[in-house]
Amino acid sequence: MASGDATVVLVGASGALSLPDELVEDLRELALPESSAAPAVRPGPERSRRDHYPYFAPLLARIGDVDSNQHVNYIALATYYDEAVAAFVRHAAGTAGTDPVPDLPPQSFRVHYLGEVTYPGRYEVGVVVRSVDADSVSYELGVFRDSECLGVAEAVGPRGDLNAESLKAWTG
Repeated sequence: MASGDATVVLVGASGALSLPDELVEDLRELALPESSAAPAVRPGPERSRRDHYPYFAPLLARIGDVDSNQHVNYIALATYYDEAVAAFVRHAAGTAGTDPVPDLPPQSFRVHYLGEVTYPGRYEVGVVVRSVDADSVSYELGVFRDSECLGVAEAVGPRGDLNAESLKAWTG
């Protein structure tokens, strides 16, 4: 299941303009019924800073990641976050050598786009552990091109055999 929200802004030479009534009505027709779920909390500004993340995984955009709009599509971007969590888990578990990658992929993501991830491009995904409990690890992630943050995400994955004490060293 996926859900999303959007902010629509119409801009003219003098700045923001009112949306036409017809457009507002069309958008209302697309809205889903109200949910009892609390609205998602927007990430704070600290999430866009490199110093928020103690661990970084380098990634290289691939030509196969590009969509018809000439930027990396959302599914490929989700795999970037997966790759970063896998690299982090290997590092935190002390298996960064020749041992197989622990099978601890995130089970859920919440992604916030801040800019365009494009091809070609070299990126880094920052990882910080937000919390650890008996069964799961919650991560905060940020994709960066140099110092520019292009997106942030939250992910939750199984804890598996990851040592809670060693994960505390990576907690923000």
